[in-house]
Amino acid sequence: MKHKQLSIPLMLISLPGIFLWVLLPIYIRELGYSTFQYSLTVSILSFTQIILKLVLGRVSDRYSRHHIFLCALLCCTVSYFIYAGATTLSIIILANIMNGIAGILLTMALIGLISDSNQKLGQQMGAFSSKQQIGRLAGVGICYLVLSSYEFVHGWSVLFLICGSASLLGFIYTLKSPEIPNKEITSEKKGKVKLSIDQRKIWCFNLCLSMVSAISGIIFIPYMQKVHGASIELITVVFLVPMIIFPFVSTKLGRVGDQRGYRRTILVSIAVCSMGALGLAFSPSLLLFAIICTAMDFFSTAQEYALDGAFIKGTSQAHIGDAFGKFSISNNLGGMVGAAVGGYIFDTIGSNVPYIVFAVMMLLLLPLGLYLIPPGKEQNRQERQVSSFL
Repeated sequence: MKHKQLSIPLMLISLPGIFLWVLLPIYIRELGYSTFQYSLTVSILSFTQIILKLVLGRVSDRYSRHHIFLCALLCCTVSYFIYAGATTLSIIILANIMNGIAGILLTMALIGLISDSNQKLGQQMGAFSSKQQIGRLAGVGICYLVLSSYEFVHGWSVLFLICGSASLLGFIYTLKSPEIPNKEITSEKKGKVKLSIDQRKIWCFNLCLSMVSAISGIIFIPYMQKVHGASIELITVVFLVPMIIFPFVSTKLGRVGDQRGYRRTILVSIAVCSMGALGLAFSPSLLLFAIICTAMDFFSTAQEYALDGAFIKGTSQAHIGDAFGKFSISNNLGGMVGAAVGGYIFDTIGSNVPYIVFAVMMLLLLPLGLYLIPPGKEQNRQERQVSSFL
């Protein structure tokens, strides 16, 4: 399975990557549930992923990247078809869990492929992400065509039938592709992964960061609807600029941490996002809200790649999946708590309060980051070489 051949299946499974999380809170509300109940579905997903990542991380190291990638495609297909028939909160939660499993497996497969190729993680994750962004952009076009032809609830089902069929085609395409064996399977012994002291510090920092981020992330769509009275069309406009730009800049955003230093990239991004959150909380118009969101997206994406790179750096290829699985647990623990807190604050205290809380807590994370994130060491000349396979 050549790396360039991943482009087609990555684009096919990424069709609902944007509109799913835009439409999901709206769809849940159409079914008669509250914002807080929506936040609970996110918390439940995070809780189940904590257990799943411990298991799936080790599995990804024992089997070929090809098989793990196939399993991710299959889980995506199943989740999309479940979404198509979801009419209750419990079925939506089941679809979320299946989609979460697919995301875990996909990340493990891509992280493993990058590790096998000895390329920079941030830059190569950005390159893979650019392929996914192209698929998401195409998905938005499909979403517009479907929802302009059907009423919302029926259109939801039609959308995910299309996405499930596309994901199934991606699975069949990959099934027929030649396989690249894991380089480490025959070169390194398997064993229990023990995180280093630096990795444990980064894990703790990511836990705090994920919790704070979830507080504001969970109310993103409900906030635009409640405060700015945004329709689905206007919400789509908010996503339009980053949707178009990200396929072209994802690789460069990943390269920022690789070249400028992971800690510096993370701390600068946190400071910018903190200031941006205050702008979101007091934005007088949806246009300004959209501009600030776009800027924050760029910085938060660079921060995510840099944090991943700082953690994975120095991890042996044989244990890359297990180590990254443990690292990702901090995302879920933080997301589980933060989502519930954000939804509760939004419903009971005030619409813009979660953004204010986010801004203050992000500033408090800056000195914590200086202590927990190790300073980056200069990369050698061989590590600076840019991959040509994407």
